[in-house]
Amino acid sequence: MKKKTAYIAMTLAAFTGAATAGFDAEYTGLTGIEGAIHIDNGGFIDQNFNAGHFGFDYTDMGGDRGAGQFASGSFVTFCIELQNVRTGSYTYDVDSIANGPNPEGGAGVPAYDAADEAEVHAVVAAAIAMGWLNADLSANTVTNAQLAGIQGMIWKMVLDNSTVEAAAGQTDVATAMADIQNYMDNNTWGTVAGLKAMINEDTQDQLFIVPLPTAAFAGLLTLGGLAGVARMKNRASR
Repeated sequence: MKKKTAYIAMTLAAFTGAATAGFDAEYTGLTGIEGAIHIDNGGFIDQNFNAGHFGFDYTDMGGDRGAGQFASGSFVTFCIELQNVRTGSYTYDVDSIANGPNPEGGAGVPAYDAADEAEVHAVVAAAIAMGWLNADLSANTVTNAQLAGIQGMIWKMVLDNSTVEAAAGQTDVATAMADIQNYMDNNTWGTVAGLKAMINEDTQDQLFIVPLPTAAFAGLLTLGGLAGVARMKNRASR
């Protein structure tokens, strides 16, 4: 698997900080396709994974809420880790994507970095620009295969040294992944306002949208991105 770094995400890295206390939430189910994505990292993992929107309910009354759909009682999101444990309620911290996964190196996956974070931003920004998602990660006009394709592309970005592709027979998912890749190959890479990670060492880490602290920060991390941070890696050769 080849990676070519084209630009350095200095601005995203500048906003990477320590984790903050978050909230309790419980997994409620998948909106997508079971076994849609096949992942092979050379021996440690070689299997199909469910892919799409993962649903959660907040299970505490005092936890920190996010922005958009994340401010309500329930939300849907995408996974950035491969642990299969999702049942039960867990306390999540909110952190930058670059500080995942937790635990570092879990399921044979190397630690993430600013390049991985920028690539996740680019995938989600592409899905928003294509009209599949809203800015808070909720569904817009999207099929289950497209939700699975978004998830597959997110895993493709963070799971270095792995082959991530649509599972056998999942032609619509393969098309969705190719559509996102094509958009990324032909447009400036964008960023998504407030995009972070919800992290717990005993279950899968997920994406999360936090409220932006200042108008200046909101203006910086917006869909469409930063010209100098636009493209980090060319994954076409993966």
